[in-house]
Amino acid sequence: MNNTSDYQQLLDDAKSYLQTRYDLLRLELLDKLSLLLGIVILTLVLLFLAFGGIAFVSVCVVHLLSKVMPMWAASALLGALLFFVGWLVYRLRVPLFYNPMIKMLSGVLFGETVQSAGSQPSEPMTTAEQGKEATDEAK
Repeated sequence: MNNTSDYQQLLDDAKSYLQTRYDLLRLELLDKLSLLLGIVILTLVLLFLAFGGIAFVSVCVVHLLSKVMPMWAASALLGALLFFVGWLVYRLRVPLFYNPMIKMLSGVLFGETVQSAGSQPSEPMTTAEQGKEATDEAK
């Protein structure tokens, strides 16, 4: 009789443990997905702001250059400059964008808890802290 109750207790403990691990997995997934969604939204906002800034600066530069040369020549010169910068960014896309993005995403998705230099383990880092460290390392 005692064996049966021990096995039943062990089975109940295993079910409880698995449910707790499942809940923890869902929470970690939620944390990591919210961090990634925040990064995506921040990137989109920064891109829109950069495009707006480039547009206003381009209009200003064309206006200033039109005082020295015809408007069509100023526009063509600025267009050629922007085309060259776009081509340069495309050629350097791997070291400028892909490698830092992969390093940051791997830090967010596969980051482990960090142990301090002392003998006692440190508190587990949140995913936001891991993502911040990954972006700091990418810089």
